[in-house]
Amino acid sequence: MPRKVLIVEDIATNRIVLNVKLSAAGYEVVQATSAEAGLSVAVSEQPDIVLASARPDKMSPEQFLRAFSENPKLAKLPVIMLMEGYNPAARLKLLKAGAADVMSHPPKIAALLARFRSILRSHDSREDALLTERMSQSLGFSEAPSGFITPARVSVTSSAPTRAKAWCAALSKTPDCLIQPCEESRLLDERTGQSPDVLVIEVQADAPEAGLCLLADLRAHPRTRDAGLIAVLDRPVETLYCDAMDRGADDVLPHGFCPVELGLRIKQLATRKKRNDHRRAYMHEGLRAAVTDPLTGLYNRRFASLKLAQTVADCEATGQSCAVMVIDVDHFKRVNDILGHAAGDAALVELSALLQHNLRPEDLLARIGGEEFLVVMPGTHHSRAQEAANRLRELVDAHPFRLATNAPLQHITISIGVAVQEPRPHMQRAETADLADALIARADTALYRSKRHGRNQVTMSARTAA
Repeated sequence: MPRKVLIVEDIATNRIVLNVKLSAAGYEVVQATSAEAGLSVAVSEQPDIVLASARPDKMSPEQFLRAFSENPKLAKLPVIMLMEGYNPAARLKLLKAGAADVMSHPPKIAALLARFRSILRSHDSREDALLTERMSQSLGFSEAPSGFITPARVSVTSSAPTRAKAWCAALSKTPDCLIQPCEESRLLDERTGQSPDVLVIEVQADAPEAGLCLLADLRAHPRTRDAGLIAVLDRPVETLYCDAMDRGADDVLPHGFCPVELGLRIKQLATRKKRNDHRRAYMHEGLRAAVTDPLTGLYNRRFASLKLAQTVADCEATGQSCAVMVIDVDHFKRVNDILGHAAGDAALVELSALLQHNLRPEDLLARIGGEEFLVVMPGTHHSRAQEAANRLRELVDAHPFRLATNAPLQHITISIGVAVQEPRPHMQRAETADLADALIARADTALYRSKRHGRNQVTMSARTAA
Protein backbone atom coordinates (compact mmCIF):
# COMPACT_ATOMS: atom_id res chain seq x y z
CA MET A 1 0.00 0.00 0.00
CA PRO A 2 1.47 3.41 -0.99
CA ARG A 3 2.26 5.93 1.71
CA LYS A 4 -0.09 8.89 1.91
CA VAL A 5 0.99 12.53 1.85
CA LEU A 6 -1.27 15.47 2.66
CA ILE A 7 -0.35 18.68 0.78
CA VAL A 8 -1.61 21.88 2.43
CA GLU A 9 -1.08 24.70 -0.08
CA ASP A 10 -3.28 27.62 -1.17
CA ILE A 11 -1.61 28.17 -4.56
CA ALA A 12 -3.04 25.73 -7.11
CA THR A 13 0.10 25.65 -9.28
CA ASN A 14 2.25 24.60 -6.32
CA ARG A 15 -0.24 21.87 -5.37
CA ILE A 16 -0.30 20.50 -8.91
CA VAL A 17 3.49 20.39 -9.22
CA LEU A 18 3.91 18.65 -5.85
CA ASN A 19 1.08 16.23 -6.62
CA VAL A 20 2.65 15.21 -9.92
CA LYS A 21 6.14 14.74 -8.48
CA LEU A 22 5.02 12.84 -5.37
CA SER A 23 2.60 10.66 -7.32
CA ALA A 24 5.40 9.79 -9.74
CA ALA A 25 7.49 8.75 -6.72
CA GLY A 26 4.79 6.29 -5.65
CA TYR A 27 2.99 8.30 -2.96
CA GLU A 28 -0.76 8.67 -2.62
CA VAL A 29 -1.55 12.38 -2.44
CA VAL A 30 -4.46 14.18 -0.77
CA GLN A 31 -4.80 17.95 -0.79
CA ALA A 32 -6.14 20.91 1.19
CA THR A 33 -6.24 24.55 0.19
CA SER A 34 -5.94 26.09 3.67
CA ALA A 35 -4.55 25.31 7.11
CA GLU A 36 -8.05 24.95 8.56
CA ALA A 37 -9.07 22.54 5.79
CA GLY A 38 -5.78 20.71 6.24
CA LEU A 39 -6.64 19.87 9.84
CA SER A 40 -9.99 18.43 8.78
CA VAL A 41 -8.47 16.39 5.92
CA ALA A 42 -5.70 15.11 8.21
CA VAL A 43 -8.30 13.76 10.67
CA SER A 44 -10.36 12.06 7.95
CA GLU A 45 -7.51 10.75 5.75
CA GLN A 46 -4.83 9.97 8.39
CA PRO A 47 -1.84 10.58 6.12
CA ASP A 48 1.66 9.34 6.89
CA ILE A 49 3.24 12.77 6.31
CA VAL A 50 1.91 16.32 6.09
CA LEU A 51 3.60 18.81 3.74
CA ALA A 52 2.40 22.34 4.42
CA SER A 53 3.25 25.81 3.19
CA ALA A 54 4.45 28.16 5.89
CA ARG A 55 2.56 30.96 4.19
CA PRO A 56 0.03 32.26 6.76
CA ASP A 57 -3.69 32.45 5.96
CA LYS A 58 -6.43 32.65 8.58
CA MET A 59 -4.18 30.52 10.77
CA SER A 60 -0.49 31.19 11.29
CA PRO A 61 1.97 28.33 10.65
CA GLU A 62 2.71 28.16 14.38
CA GLN A 63 -1.02 27.91 15.19
CA PHE A 64 -1.37 25.19 12.55
CA LEU A 65 1.44 23.16 14.11
CA ARG A 66 0.11 23.60 17.64
CA ALA A 67 -3.34 22.47 16.47
CA PHE A 68 -1.72 19.24 15.30
CA SER A 69 0.16 18.69 18.56
CA GLU A 70 -2.97 19.35 20.65
CA ASN A 71 -5.19 16.92 18.71
CA PRO A 72 -4.73 13.30 19.94
CA LYS A 73 -5.57 12.00 16.46
CA LEU A 74 -2.88 14.13 14.82
CA ALA A 75 -0.18 14.56 17.45
CA LYS A 76 2.13 11.88 16.04
CA LEU A 77 1.83 12.95 12.41
CA PRO A 78 5.13 14.40 11.10
CA VAL A 79 4.62 17.85 9.54
CA ILE A 80 7.20 19.31 7.16
CA MET A 81 6.83 23.06 6.65
CA LEU A 82 7.84 24.69 3.38
CA MET A 83 9.27 28.20 3.76
CA GLU A 84 10.36 30.62 1.06
CA GLY A 85 13.93 31.76 1.46
CA TYR A 86 16.18 31.10 4.43
CA ASN A 87 15.16 32.85 7.64
CA PRO A 88 16.90 31.30 10.67
CA ALA A 89 14.60 32.97 13.23
CA ALA A 90 11.40 31.91 11.43
CA ARG A 91 12.82 28.44 10.88
CA LEU A 92 13.47 28.04 14.63
CA LYS A 93 9.97 29.23 15.50
CA LEU A 94 8.49 26.50 13.31
CA LEU A 95 10.76 23.80 14.71
CA LYS A 96 9.92 24.83 18.25
CA ALA A 97 6.23 24.77 17.38
CA GLY A 98 6.53 21.10 16.41
CA ALA A 99 7.59 20.90 12.76
CA ALA A 100 9.45 17.70 11.90
CA ASP A 101 11.53 19.80 9.51
CA VAL A 102 11.56 23.10 7.62
CA MET A 103 12.52 22.97 3.95
CA SER A 104 12.77 25.50 1.14
CA HIS A 105 9.73 26.34 -0.97
CA PRO A 106 9.52 25.13 -3.70
CA PRO A 107 11.33 22.06 -2.39
CA LYS A 108 13.99 20.16 -4.25
CA ILE A 109 12.19 16.90 -4.97
CA ALA A 110 15.21 14.66 -4.38
CA ALA A 111 15.85 16.26 -0.99
CA LEU A 112 12.16 16.08 -0.11
CA LEU A 113 11.97 12.37 -0.95
CA ALA A 114 15.13 11.68 1.06
CA ARG A 115 13.52 13.44 4.05
CA PHE A 116 10.35 11.41 3.57
CA ARG A 117 12.36 8.17 3.65
CA SER A 118 14.11 9.19 6.86
CA ILE A 119 10.85 10.14 8.57
CA LEU A 120 9.09 6.95 7.48
CA ARG A 121 11.99 4.77 8.70
CA SER A 122 11.71 6.36 12.11
CA HIS A 123 7.91 6.07 12.07
CA ASP A 124 7.96 2.38 11.13
CA SER A 125 10.49 1.60 13.85
CA ARG A 126 8.34 3.40 16.42
CA GLU A 127 5.18 1.60 15.30
CA ASP A 128 6.88 -1.81 15.51
CA ALA A 129 8.02 -1.03 19.04
CA LEU A 130 4.54 0.16 20.05
CA LEU A 131 2.92 -2.98 18.60
CA THR A 132 5.24 -5.24 20.58
CA GLU A 133 4.69 -3.13 23.67
CA ARG A 134 0.91 -3.41 23.35
CA MET A 135 1.17 -7.19 22.86
CA SER A 136 3.29 -7.47 25.99
CA GLN A 137 0.76 -5.43 27.95
CA SER A 138 -2.10 -7.62 26.73
CA LEU A 139 -0.24 -10.66 28.07
CA GLY A 140 -0.04 -9.03 31.49
CA PHE A 141 3.64 -8.11 31.57
CA SER A 142 4.36 -5.16 33.81
CA GLU A 143 6.10 -2.10 32.46
CA ALA A 144 9.82 -1.89 33.06
CA PRO A 145 10.85 0.77 35.57
CA SER A 146 12.14 3.94 33.96
CA GLY A 147 14.94 4.40 36.49
CA PHE A 148 16.76 7.65 37.16
CA ILE A 149 16.79 10.37 34.51
CA THR A 150 20.39 10.81 33.41
CA PRO A 151 21.82 13.44 31.05
CA ALA A 152 21.87 12.44 27.40
CA ARG A 153 25.37 11.64 26.13
CA VAL A 154 26.17 13.67 23.01
CA SER A 155 29.34 13.28 20.92
CA VAL A 156 30.43 15.93 18.41
CA THR A 157 32.99 15.17 15.72
CA SER A 158 34.60 17.24 13.00
CA SER A 159 37.58 16.93 10.72
CA ALA A 160 38.97 19.87 12.69
CA PRO A 161 39.16 19.02 16.45
CA THR A 162 39.25 22.70 17.39
CA ARG A 163 35.93 23.23 15.59
CA ALA A 164 34.35 20.30 17.45
CA LYS A 165 35.47 21.83 20.75
CA ALA A 166 34.07 25.22 19.77
CA TRP A 167 30.72 23.65 18.85
CA CYS A 168 30.59 21.85 22.19
CA ALA A 169 31.26 25.11 24.01
CA ALA A 170 28.43 26.79 22.10
CA LEU A 171 26.10 23.89 22.95
CA SER A 172 27.12 23.61 26.60
CA LYS A 173 23.87 25.13 27.92
CA THR A 174 21.64 22.56 26.17
CA PRO A 175 19.54 21.22 29.07
CA ASP A 176 19.90 17.62 30.27
CA CYS A 177 22.74 16.88 27.88
CA LEU A 178 26.41 16.06 28.40
CA ILE A 179 28.08 17.26 25.20
CA GLN A 180 31.68 16.33 24.44
CA PRO A 181 33.96 16.36 21.40
CA CYS A 182 35.05 12.97 20.14
CA GLU A 183 37.60 11.91 17.56
CA GLU A 184 36.19 9.99 14.60
CA SER A 185 38.42 6.99 15.33
CA ARG A 186 36.97 6.65 18.85
CA LEU A 187 33.26 6.75 17.97
CA LEU A 188 33.18 3.05 17.04
CA ASP A 189 35.67 1.94 19.69
CA GLU A 190 34.01 -0.54 22.05
CA ARG A 191 36.45 0.45 24.78
CA THR A 192 35.33 4.07 25.06
CA GLY A 193 32.67 3.42 27.67
CA GLN A 194 28.96 4.04 27.31
CA SER A 195 27.51 4.51 23.86
CA PRO A 196 26.35 8.04 22.98
CA ASP A 197 22.67 8.87 22.70
CA VAL A 198 23.17 11.47 19.95
CA LEU A 199 26.06 12.05 17.56
CA VAL A 200 26.74 15.24 15.62
CA ILE A 201 28.80 14.72 12.47
CA GLU A 202 30.23 17.49 10.30
CA VAL A 203 30.02 16.79 6.57
CA GLN A 204 32.05 19.08 4.32
CA ALA A 205 30.92 19.70 0.75
CA ASP A 206 34.50 19.76 -0.59
CA ALA A 207 35.35 16.36 0.92
CA PRO A 208 32.06 14.74 1.85
CA GLU A 209 32.91 11.05 1.68
CA ALA A 210 34.60 10.85 5.09
CA GLY A 211 31.56 12.27 6.89
CA LEU A 212 29.07 10.25 4.80
CA CYS A 213 30.93 6.99 5.35
CA LEU A 214 31.07 7.72 9.07
CA LEU A 215 27.29 8.24 9.12
CA ALA A 216 26.74 4.88 7.41
CA ASP A 217 29.18 3.12 9.74
CA LEU A 218 27.55 4.62 12.83
CA ARG A 219 24.06 3.63 11.67
CA ALA A 220 25.19 0.04 11.03
CA HIS A 221 27.37 -0.47 14.12
CA PRO A 222 25.72 -2.27 17.10
CA ARG A 223 27.13 0.33 19.48
CA THR A 224 25.55 3.32 17.74
CA ARG A 225 22.77 2.04 15.46
CA ASP A 226 20.05 3.20 17.86
CA ALA A 227 21.60 6.61 18.51
CA GLY A 228 20.29 9.83 17.00
CA LEU A 229 22.50 11.02 14.12
CA ILE A 230 22.69 14.67 13.05
CA ALA A 231 24.67 15.75 10.02
CA VAL A 232 25.85 19.37 9.85
CA LEU A 233 26.62 20.49 6.29
CA ASP A 234 29.03 23.37 5.86
CA ARG A 235 26.83 24.72 3.04
CA PRO A 236 23.51 23.77 1.43
CA VAL A 237 24.07 21.20 -1.32
CA GLU A 238 21.04 19.16 -2.40
CA THR A 239 22.95 15.99 -3.32
CA LEU A 240 24.86 16.13 -0.05
CA TYR A 241 21.62 16.55 1.90
CA CYS A 242 20.12 13.50 0.16
CA ASP A 243 23.25 11.41 0.71
CA ALA A 244 23.38 12.29 4.40
CA MET A 245 19.73 11.32 4.87
CA ASP A 246 20.12 8.06 2.97
CA ARG A 247 23.33 7.15 4.83
CA GLY A 248 21.38 7.18 8.09
CA ALA A 249 21.08 10.75 9.40
CA ASP A 250 17.94 11.49 11.41
CA ASP A 251 18.32 15.23 10.96
CA VAL A 252 20.42 17.45 8.71
CA LEU A 253 21.38 21.07 9.26
CA PRO A 254 21.83 22.16 5.63
CA HIS A 255 22.93 25.72 6.36
CA GLY A 256 25.89 25.05 8.62
CA PHE A 257 26.30 25.18 12.38
CA CYS A 258 23.50 26.94 14.26
CA PRO A 259 23.75 26.34 18.02
CA VAL A 260 20.11 27.07 18.80
CA GLU A 261 18.70 24.80 16.08
CA LEU A 262 21.29 22.11 16.74
CA GLY A 263 20.55 22.19 20.47
CA LEU A 264 16.82 21.84 19.73
CA ARG A 265 17.38 18.86 17.42
CA ILE A 266 19.76 17.23 19.91
CA LYS A 267 17.12 17.52 22.63
CA GLN A 268 14.41 16.02 20.39
CA LEU A 269 16.56 13.06 19.32
CA ALA A 270 17.83 12.46 22.85
CA THR A 271 14.24 12.32 24.11
CA ARG A 272 13.31 9.90 21.32
CA LYS A 273 16.37 7.73 22.04
CA LYS A 274 15.58 7.44 25.75
CA ARG A 275 11.95 6.63 24.97
CA ASN A 276 13.02 3.92 22.52
CA ASP A 277 15.56 2.54 24.99
CA HIS A 278 12.78 2.29 27.55
CA ARG A 279 10.56 0.45 25.09
CA ARG A 280 13.34 -1.99 24.22
CA ALA A 281 14.00 -2.68 27.90
CA TYR A 282 10.29 -3.20 28.39
CA MET A 283 10.09 -5.64 25.49
CA HIS A 284 13.14 -7.55 26.70
CA GLU A 285 11.57 -7.80 30.14
CA GLY A 286 8.39 -9.14 28.57
CA LEU A 287 10.34 -11.76 26.64
CA ARG A 288 12.28 -12.73 29.75
CA ALA A 289 9.06 -13.04 31.75
CA ALA A 290 7.57 -15.28 29.06
CA VAL A 291 10.31 -17.91 29.41
CA THR A 292 11.28 -17.77 33.08
CA ASP A 293 9.78 -18.92 36.35
CA PRO A 294 9.00 -15.84 38.48
CA LEU A 295 9.84 -17.56 41.79
CA THR A 296 13.22 -19.13 41.07
CA GLY A 297 14.34 -17.17 38.02
CA LEU A 298 14.99 -20.45 36.19
CA TYR A 299 13.66 -21.16 32.73
CA ASN A 300 10.08 -22.46 32.61
CA ARG A 301 8.59 -25.56 30.95
CA ARG A 302 7.77 -23.68 27.74
CA PHE A 303 11.36 -22.67 27.13
CA ALA A 304 12.81 -25.94 28.41
CA SER A 305 10.76 -27.99 25.93
CA LEU A 306 11.95 -25.90 22.99
CA LYS A 307 15.54 -25.91 24.21
CA LEU A 308 15.55 -29.66 24.75
CA ALA A 309 14.32 -30.32 21.21
CA GLN A 310 17.04 -28.01 19.85
CA THR A 311 19.71 -29.63 22.04
CA VAL A 312 18.73 -33.14 20.97
CA ALA A 313 18.85 -32.06 17.32
CA ASP A 314 22.29 -30.48 17.78
CA CYS A 315 23.63 -33.56 19.57
CA GLU A 316 22.28 -35.83 16.85
CA ALA A 317 23.94 -33.67 14.20
CA THR A 318 27.32 -33.76 15.97
CA GLY A 319 27.20 -37.41 17.03
CA GLN A 320 26.94 -36.69 20.77
CA SER A 321 24.81 -38.10 23.56
CA CYS A 322 22.26 -35.98 25.41
CA ALA A 323 21.17 -36.63 29.00
CA VAL A 324 18.03 -35.48 30.79
CA MET A 325 17.29 -35.45 34.52
CA VAL A 326 13.84 -35.02 36.01
CA ILE A 327 14.17 -34.01 39.68
CA ASP A 328 11.39 -34.01 42.28
CA VAL A 329 11.53 -32.82 45.90
CA ASP A 330 10.61 -35.64 48.30
CA HIS A 331 7.61 -35.09 50.59
CA PHE A 332 7.38 -31.44 49.59
CA LYS A 333 3.77 -31.23 50.70
CA ARG A 334 4.93 -31.75 54.28
CA VAL A 335 7.11 -28.64 54.06
CA ASN A 336 4.13 -26.52 52.94
CA ASP A 337 1.75 -28.07 55.49
CA ILE A 338 4.09 -27.78 58.49
CA LEU A 339 6.08 -24.61 57.80
CA GLY A 340 3.76 -22.78 55.38
CA HIS A 341 3.91 -21.91 51.71
CA ALA A 342 6.44 -19.11 52.28
CA ALA A 343 8.86 -21.70 53.64
CA GLY A 344 8.07 -23.96 50.68
CA ASP A 345 8.91 -21.13 48.28
CA ALA A 346 12.15 -20.48 50.16
CA ALA A 347 13.05 -24.15 49.81
CA LEU A 348 12.53 -24.07 46.05
CA VAL A 349 14.59 -20.89 45.67
CA GLU A 350 17.47 -22.28 47.75
CA LEU A 351 17.34 -25.63 45.99
CA SER A 352 17.37 -23.92 42.57
CA ALA A 353 20.49 -21.96 43.50
CA LEU A 354 22.21 -25.11 44.85
CA LEU A 355 21.48 -27.10 41.69
CA GLN A 356 22.44 -24.25 39.35
CA HIS A 357 25.76 -23.72 41.14
CA ASN A 358 26.69 -27.38 40.68
CA LEU A 359 25.92 -27.74 36.99
CA ARG A 360 28.06 -26.90 33.98
CA PRO A 361 27.56 -23.58 32.14
CA GLU A 362 26.27 -25.45 29.08
CA ASP A 363 23.64 -27.40 31.10
CA LEU A 364 20.05 -26.15 31.26
CA LEU A 365 18.11 -26.10 34.54
CA ALA A 366 14.38 -25.37 34.43
CA ARG A 367 11.46 -25.50 36.83
CA ILE A 368 8.78 -27.49 34.99
CA GLY A 369 6.26 -27.99 37.81
CA GLY A 370 5.52 -27.12 41.44
CA GLU A 371 8.52 -28.95 42.93
CA GLU A 372 9.78 -30.57 39.74
CA PHE A 373 12.90 -29.59 37.83
CA LEU A 374 14.43 -30.54 34.49
CA VAL A 375 18.15 -30.69 33.71
CA VAL A 376 19.35 -30.95 30.10
CA MET A 377 22.99 -32.01 29.70
CA PRO A 378 24.32 -31.93 26.12
CA GLY A 379 27.32 -34.10 25.25
CA THR A 380 26.79 -36.35 28.28
CA HIS A 381 26.88 -40.14 28.05
CA HIS A 382 25.24 -42.69 30.35
CA SER A 383 27.90 -43.11 33.03
CA ARG A 384 28.67 -39.35 33.23
CA ALA A 385 24.96 -38.58 33.61
CA GLN A 386 24.60 -41.12 36.40
CA GLU A 387 27.63 -39.68 38.16
CA ALA A 388 26.27 -36.12 37.90
CA ALA A 389 22.81 -37.14 39.18
CA ASN A 390 24.25 -38.94 42.21
CA ARG A 391 26.46 -35.95 42.99
CA LEU A 392 23.45 -33.58 42.96
CA ARG A 393 21.40 -35.95 45.12
CA GLU A 394 24.22 -36.18 47.69
CA LEU A 395 24.74 -32.40 47.75
CA VAL A 396 21.06 -31.78 48.48
CA ASP A 397 20.94 -34.57 51.09
CA ALA A 398 23.86 -32.98 52.96
CA HIS A 399 22.66 -29.37 52.65
CA PRO A 400 20.91 -27.72 55.65
CA PHE A 401 18.00 -25.60 54.40
CA ARG A 402 17.20 -22.35 56.25
CA LEU A 403 13.55 -21.83 55.36
CA ALA A 404 12.38 -19.32 57.94
CA THR A 405 13.82 -16.92 60.49
CA ASN A 406 14.29 -18.57 63.91
CA ALA A 407 13.12 -21.90 62.45
CA PRO A 408 15.31 -25.03 62.71
CA LEU A 409 17.32 -26.10 59.71
CA GLN A 410 15.43 -28.48 57.47
CA HIS A 411 16.54 -31.71 55.84
CA ILE A 412 15.34 -31.99 52.24
CA THR A 413 15.99 -34.77 49.75
CA ILE A 414 15.36 -35.22 46.04
CA SER A 415 14.60 -38.13 43.74
CA ILE A 416 15.99 -38.17 40.22
CA GLY A 417 15.14 -40.02 37.04
CA VAL A 418 17.74 -39.97 34.23
CA ALA A 419 17.47 -40.81 30.56
CA VAL A 420 20.18 -40.60 27.91
CA GLN A 421 19.68 -40.32 24.17
CA GLU A 422 22.56 -41.90 22.29
CA PRO A 423 23.30 -40.49 18.81
CA ARG A 424 21.57 -42.14 15.87
CA PRO A 425 23.08 -41.81 12.40
CA HIS A 426 21.01 -40.19 9.65
CA MET A 427 18.35 -38.88 12.03
CA GLN A 428 16.12 -36.28 10.38
CA ARG A 429 15.83 -33.00 12.29
CA ALA A 430 12.01 -33.17 12.26
CA GLU A 431 12.21 -36.44 14.18
CA THR A 432 14.19 -34.93 17.04
CA ALA A 433 11.11 -33.25 18.59
CA ASP A 434 9.59 -36.70 19.09
CA LEU A 435 12.91 -37.87 20.54
CA ALA A 436 12.88 -35.01 23.04
CA ASP A 437 9.36 -35.89 24.23
CA ALA A 438 10.31 -39.55 24.49
CA LEU A 439 13.44 -38.62 26.45
CA ILE A 440 11.43 -36.72 29.07
CA ALA A 441 8.92 -39.59 29.26
CA ARG A 442 11.72 -42.08 29.93
CA ALA A 443 13.20 -39.83 32.62
CA ASP A 444 9.73 -39.44 34.20
CA THR A 445 9.34 -43.22 34.30
CA ALA A 446 12.73 -43.55 35.94
CA LEU A 447 11.77 -40.85 38.48
CA TYR A 448 8.61 -42.79 39.36
CA ARG A 449 10.74 -45.85 40.11
CA SER A 450 12.96 -43.73 42.39
CA LYS A 451 9.85 -42.59 44.28
CA ARG A 452 8.39 -46.08 44.47
CA HIS A 453 11.58 -47.63 45.82
CA GLY A 454 12.06 -45.27 48.76
CA ARG A 455 12.94 -41.77 47.41
CA ASN A 456 16.29 -39.95 47.85
CA GLN A 457 17.82 -41.96 45.05
CA VAL A 458 18.74 -41.93 41.34
CA THR A 459 17.25 -44.28 38.79
CA MET A 460 18.63 -44.61 35.27
CA SER A 461 16.40 -45.33 32.33
CA ALA A 462 17.37 -48.19 30.05
CA ARG A 463 20.05 -47.32 27.49
CA THR A 464 19.08 -46.63 23.88
CA ALA A 465 20.86 -48.33 21.04
CA ALA A 466 23.47 -46.25 19.23
